[in-house]
Amino acid sequence: MFRRKYEFKPDRTDSGILNKLHLTKRQRLLLLKWVLTGLFLVLLSLVQDTMLSRVSIYGATFDLLACGILLGCMFFDPDTAAVYLLVSSAFYYFSGTAPGVYIIAVLTFLGVMLCIFRRSYLRRSFSSTFLCTVFGLIVYKLLVFVIGLFLGSTTWDRYLIFAISAGLSIAVIPLFYPIFLAIRNFGGETWKE
Repeated sequence: MFRRKYEFKPDRTDSGILNKLHLTKRQRLLLLKWVLTGLFLVLLSLVQDTMLSRVSIYGATFDLLACGILLGCMFFDPDTAAVYLLVSSAFYYFSGTAPGVYIIAVLTFLGVMLCIFRRSYLRRSFSSTFLCTVFGLIVYKLLVFVIGLFLGSTTWDRYLIFAISAGLSIAVIPLFYPIFLAIRNFGGETWKE
């Protein structure tokens, strides 16, 4: 019946949102990894749309976002890569630079298949990541060209533009690889390459 003042102490409240979520250190690092990956893809989209849209070689331009999406999925397990590919390809479509809505299915399916192949048969190394991403970009550009022909949005005489665009996108893979490797080392498995 009789209570003293010091028996009841209300819970301490913090104003930070991450403190209210009660995240462990590993969970915070994983959240940081996903945020950095998303910010890097947004940066690629901005660079592609603002600065590199004015640079064209025989009518072909860079496709940095498709390159970043396919390269980034190589650092995940296949189940996590599927979620990453679905979200990032949807972002690519809604950014306005994708050729069509079919990009979501093409990038997701292609990236998951390449990720499964790489995880099953190849070592974790720059060369295997590079080769899988190169193959993915070539198949992606070929599928975009064929689907564009079927839908009537391109013509046969533009095949050279698609080939040059694939070559330009392949040329930037070595620049993006160290960035994705640094981001992937946050909070989970450490890559030893």
